[in-house]
Amino acid sequence: MNDAESEPILRIDEVGSWGPLYWLGLLCSVGIVAVNLVVWTATTAPQFLAIAGSFLFGVGLFLTRFWSPALYLVGVAHVLALGVVWVLSGREFLALGLANGAFALTLAAVAVLLFVAESRAESE
Repeated sequence: MNDAESEPILRIDEVGSWGPLYWLGLLCSVGIVAVNLVVWTATTAPQFLAIAGSFLFGVGLFLTRFWSPALYLVGVAHVLALGVVWVLSGREFLALGLANGAFALTLAAVAVLLFVAESRAESE
């Protein structure tokens, strides 16, 4: 059995070392999930359920050993796609859209910062 197989799937041992940026990113992701679930329950538009599910999947993936710094960039692309969906489908929910936008922009900034920091740490 190699080291990867003996490691636990969840990164519970790393949680204590996470700084504020990690927690801010998780908070923003959960905020995006919540906002999109609220809009989905009001409209039953499937794209909002899909958005909530995809960001919840991202949170789950982040908590596992399968996470890698490159996935931060996937998250940034995902946030950009989220913006397109909101412009096309979510304009009638202005207050929620603004909250979602704030969560999304903050998450994108955090993801870029963490990508740079973790990429540098891996190369050292």
